[in-house]
Amino acid sequence: MDKVKNAVIACSFILLSACGGGGGGGGGSSSAPAPTPTATNIPFQLFPTGILTTGYTQTYQLTGTDNQGGTYTATFTNATQAQSTYDGQPAIPVQQVLVITNTKTNASVTSTADVYLTTSIANLMLLGSTDSAGYIFTPVSMTVIPQTGMIGQQGAIGTYSGSGSAAGYTDTESWQLTNANNGLANLVLYDSVYSGPNFIVSTKSTYVIDQQGNRQSLTEVLNYANGLVMTFSGS
Repeated sequence: MDKVKNAVIACSFILLSACGGGGGGGGGSSSAPAPTPTATNIPFQLFPTGILTTGYTQTYQLTGTDNQGGTYTATFTNATQAQSTYDGQPAIPVQQVLVITNTKTNASVTSTADVYLTTSIANLMLLGSTDSAGYIFTPVSMTVIPQTGMIGQQGAIGTYSGSGSAAGYTDTESWQLTNANNGLANLVLYDSVYSGPNFIVSTKSTYVIDQQGNRQSLTEVLNYANGLVMTFSGS
């Protein structure tokens, strides 16, 4: 996995940690009753409690495949740091470590990133990010992400301009809530990266969440311009 691909994968996880929290899913059952669609008038918290609190930590254990026969495991950990500044604004940094291992070769790649959020949960926005490969993203436009939403609602998060190793890149992000049945919802996060007019990668990240914003599971699908499709899932 080359540097650019690793950095773009790390970038795609930025929003996952910014708006998501770790959680454990329950076991399946072969005799489970038919699912009941979740009511569309139920508010769901989009952020885990404590996301802006120093020391708050989330960890995901994921397995993955690609459409070229590759198989992977991944560990994604992020921890909220003490308030600092980013792009001239007060910010809460979330430090991330993503480790992806090819299970056929045992080769692994590690990326470390710092993601910057505004300091108020009532006016939460994604300010941008930096990472260990020298990729820097700062906002062109940002939208406040609501604290709660209902199934069927969606909205913009922001558009970000790259510099450093990401010079010429533009990253556009948005969110949507869809039905996950039985009182749960899918928080779906969309992310597309272009280099000028040229498509680089898009991601669709789907969290199953309860009303308190707790994550039950995650499915992440990455589509690359060269046709490679990678899918990760876990909790």
